[in-house]
Amino acid sequence: MDSLPLPPKPQRFKLGAPQRVLVLVDPPALTLRMADVVRSIPGLQLAGFFHNATDAIEWTVWDRGGWHYAFVDLALPEKASQDVISRLLSQPKPGTVVALGPHLWKEIRQECATMGVYHLLEKGDIVAFRGFLEELVR
Repeated sequence: MDSLPLPPKPQRFKLGAPQRVLVLVDPPALTLRMADVVRSIPGLQLAGFFHNATDAIEWTVWDRGGWHYAFVDLALPEKASQDVISRLLSQPKPGTVVALGPHLWKEIRQECATMGVYHLLEKGDIVAFRGFLEELVR
């Protein structure tokens, strides 16, 4: 049985500062809904929200505020998800990337682990997304 690598050590956050959340998901309607969920939770700040990889990669070049959690859609066209994930994880102080996949199957989890992503949520499951975020700020 293949074992997955251990997740990275948890980050320490500056006391009282909001945790910054990046959302990259398609379609745009889901992007807006997820952004609204982030805004509704005290202790979180929306770092950015995008529905295409090009805008998200450009944001990583210009934004200096950083991010703590990035939610990335695995179903972006032309395998753009892998490019974005590698770009996010190659930053000097990367946060935690959470993949949004079509299913929570073992094969998808293994694919995510090879990219350095150890959290997987089902895309479109707003209840699970909200629960994950609420757990972060407890």
